[in-house]
Amino acid sequence: MADPSGIVRSGGKKVDPANERVFDTRMHQASLFATGPASAEVDFGRVERLEMGAGAWIDHGPHVLGGADAWFDELTRSLPWRTAQRPMYDRVVDVPRLIVDFKRHAAPADLARLWSAFENFYGRSFRSVGCNWYRSGRDSVAWHADRVPDPNDAIIAILAVGERRPFLIRPIGGGPSTRFMVGDGDLLVLGGTFQAHWQHCVPKIAPSARGAGERVSIMIRG
Repeated sequence: MADPSGIVRSGGKKVDPANERVFDTRMHQASLFATGPASAEVDFGRVERLEMGAGAWIDHGPHVLGGADAWFDELTRSLPWRTAQRPMYDRVVDVPRLIVDFKRHAAPADLARLWSAFENFYGRSFRSVGCNWYRSGRDSVAWHADRVPDPNDAIIAILAVGERRPFLIRPIGGGPSTRFMVGDGDLLVLGGTFQAHWQHCVPKIAPSARGAGERVSIMIRG
């Protein structure tokens, strides 16, 4: 079971989540990290591991993907985005975001290179790569754990480009949440037993609030 009493950084310092913990480097803006051509090189040297307890962990790295602005422009322009649907009570509704998914043979070259970079770094195979396009603060993802073959041994890598907006996690069964502000080439990797013990969401945001701009998440699933 997840330990809601605190998150332990790789350096051993415990983080008290009693009042929602926020990981935020800065608001999205054109920067030395964001500008320039899109690069498939991931700076894993910026990544810090957060031990969540019971074998769950998160790797968190700010600005690990060079040319984040170019990545955002290219992904929103060139990918075959689609709207998914899901049942809700007695009707079918559109999922509040645009999505696209690829298996290995069909992934665009730049996404395939990112896929290979994560396989090389983590020393394991990944099953697919996909993207979510959050077009405004109205787009969102409800609380959930990802469906994976083995919730006790899974890795979901998330690279975020575009404006920073909240990404929340909480223990399954309830408890204090932790908020990461991600975008601008930031990385979150949900690993180990995370899917067995934790949930995550991308909440809706008021149009005038910080983080209500557009963001694309690149998800590499292992």
